[in-house]
Amino acid sequence: MRGIFERRGGTRAPRGTGRARAGLLALSLAGLALAGGCEDEVERFDATDPARGPGQLVGGDGPLNEGVFPGGDDALPAPRSVALPDDALPPDCDGECQAFCASQALDNPVNRGLCSSLWGVGLQPRPVVPREACRRLFVDLVGRFPTDAEAAATCDGRSFGEVARQLIDSDDFVHVNQRRWADALLYNNQAVSIERIYDMDELVGKVYRGLVPYDQLAAVVSAHPVLTRRYATSGDRVEALFRLFLGRPPFADERSDMARLYTLWDNGYYDHPVLGMRLPDGVIRYRCIGDDGKPHPITRGECTSVLWGYNELILEPDLRASDGQMWSGLLRPEEWERLQLPGRILAGQLAFWEHAADEALNLYLGYDLGALVPEVRDALVRYLLEMNGDVRALHYAVVTSAAYLQSSTGATDRDYRWTVGPLKQVDAEPWIDSVKATTGFALSRCDHRLSQPDTVMNTGTLSTLALVQASDWELDDRGRIVGDYRDLASTLGGCPSNEASGRFKTVSILTTATQEAFVAEVCNPGLSKDRPGADVARLLPPGMNPSLQLTRDVAAEVTTWQMAQFFARAPTKAELDEVREAADQCAPKPCTAEAFARPMCFVLLSSAEMLFY
Repeated sequence: MRGIFERRGGTRAPRGTGRARAGLLALSLAGLALAGGCEDEVERFDATDPARGPGQLVGGDGPLNEGVFPGGDDALPAPRSVALPDDALPPDCDGECQAFCASQALDNPVNRGLCSSLWGVGLQPRPVVPREACRRLFVDLVGRFPTDAEAAATCDGRSFGEVARQLIDSDDFVHVNQRRWADALLYNNQAVSIERIYDMDELVGKVYRGLVPYDQLAAVVSAHPVLTRRYATSGDRVEALFRLFLGRPPFADERSDMARLYTLWDNGYYDHPVLGMRLPDGVIRYRCIGDDGKPHPITRGECTSVLWGYNELILEPDLRASDGQMWSGLLRPEEWERLQLPGRILAGQLAFWEHAADEALNLYLGYDLGALVPEVRDALVRYLLEMNGDVRALHYAVVTSAAYLQSSTGATDRDYRWTVGPLKQVDAEPWIDSVKATTGFALSRCDHRLSQPDTVMNTGTLSTLALVQASDWELDDRGRIVGDYRDLASTLGGCPSNEASGRFKTVSILTTATQEAFVAEVCNPGLSKDRPGADVARLLPPGMNPSLQLTRDVAAEVTTWQMAQFFARAPTKAELDEVREAADQCAPKPCTAEAFARPMCFVLLSSAEMLFY
């Protein structure tokens, strides 16, 4: 039997860079001895790659889909010439409308579902502004705003289908979605084993590389210690699973019935022989078992669900058990698979796939289009199933749809939500990362896998040091966590510790003050000598001398450069006129290019265009 410290299939996703119960203290080491010797297991463990768990048992059969997903480059129809619908009522698609939509060669499922509420009833989306759409794609798929050069190289002269596929194929797309799942599962290394968190993170990476279908993800998550150890009771685990994959709490009968499939799980700890830490983890307690070690004819019903068919879940103890329980790290692959029954039950329901479609629509559009236009949800579900449950196809379909690729500004004939482009508030990390990337301002990072890295560092072993050094956290010269990024992001709702709650998003006096204070530190509009801010060379056009005397043309050139870096667009004529007037009013004269560039940096980085997209 292989031990839990041995790699068991799969590949490591590349990156951009309770109380313990009686007998559990010795359980892990006793199990390791059964697995083939503690010394061998110690040698196999790599602190820089600590992932161990059921996620390593899936995803080794190659990609779910090859080539380009269909629906990325639809030729959009002109709307029918009919009387426009009344805003107060849902659009009514009559027979002629349905015939019109059926005749359109629309491959994108969102467009097909939307036709009967858009072009078929005489409406149309707002004309797309290419740079606005490119910038939106970068934030949603890559996790930061692009510069003008990046937008030109990636988006200009290419179809949005090509752009979306390139960004979805990137490691940044995988990392963005790993962070989203860390938020959903509330990674906390004091509540769940580090090994299990890393394992789940790698599993999510496989999903967003198209190696694991969405229903298999749900199955593994349903019996993964990241979920089972995070909650105290069987009913709580059922509720967490329902909220994750159905978007609602279970009804009372659903909760009580499926809880029987979680009765084997309990919470415990094990002593890690390499990290020198006591890690929280899931434990299997052999319930519904008689004195002979076999399923008890009377109590086996306590381990059986009957609401979705007859589903019994009982494991029989063997030499790995101690005092009627076993550390989950000793589970065999076939036992992991049996324990994943709750997730397979949910994945067999239509509501499971509908929720997946609704989640993607809400993520990228910022509103519930699936509820407003159910035909869109239906078309997306069929599309996802045709693509073998590959979530990349789901994301691709939404971000290449007419609902997404339209402008959020301009006039519209009728005020239906899907005739206006998305306008969303940017999360903390994309905003901070965009400022870092464009100004070169020195700031550390945070790692969603280790929400509380200080507790790991406090152990003081070489292995824990190696683990943190290999993570996205940075250490100072004294070996302490550099927390400047975390302190800033957590105030804005990002880098959550996930102790009780996770990420939040709000506009308030506190967040506005925090953002402006950070931007002031970066831009240094007051030209302070004590805190000089970002290198002025990053705020000026290439080759411009910071001491160059400010003129109207110099001011326009500086503004054009900065807006290209921050907004990936050129300034309008009205904006340049205001800038030139500001240059005339500069005091005390003579002003320099730097004296203008730093306040302009503050104005742009603290503007609504950097906070909403």
